[in-house]
Amino acid sequence: MDLLKRSIDGLRDDLDLLNKEWRDIEGNPLSANQCYHFETDPPHFLFNLNCPDNLRQELNDLLLKHFPEHVKSLPM
Repeated sequence: MDLLKRSIDGLRDDLDLLNKEWRDIEGNPLSANQCYHFETDPPHFLFNLNCPDNLRQELNDLLLKHFPEHVKSLPM
């Protein structure tokens, strides 16, 4: 269980850095965390409909980085 906690903590650290970046979405400046919600069982993101594809890819890449054994295929 300690390995899972370290993976989640590492992902949260990366998300904190990502969330500090503001993005222009449909003419409105938004923090990245306004586009998604992170769930842990199993590790996955729920995306808002207006979430940019490049942000989705960044988030999916973070999942693969921290949970390679849990993430086999991620829909885009």
